[in-house]
Amino acid sequence: MEPAFTDGNILLISRIRYGLRLPFFFNAQYLVKWARPRTGDVIVFYTPDGELAVKRCVRVENSFFYAEGDNSLASYDSRAYGRVPAENIIGKVLGH
Repeated sequence: MEPAFTDGNILLISRIRYGLRLPFFFNAQYLVKWARPRTGDVIVFYTPDGELAVKRCVRVENSFFYAEGDNSLASYDSRAYGRVPAENIIGKVLGH
């Protein structure tokens, strides 16, 4: 499968889709949470290694989720680093 996004794409991201957190703080805790990612959502998050990633949510388990890239053969995703805390989510991709 081909990647959904390529280098140079500009993404529209909703940073308040899942909750409200303090702006300008790296990986700040949510002040209020009102939603969790759903299976199929394309989200922007920090991997457990601290890298910025854009992947599709494939499973949600309480306060953790699994994400996989659309290009499964070349994607560095939850198959390599496991589950990701929901606190690492930056937002949901709305369009490109």
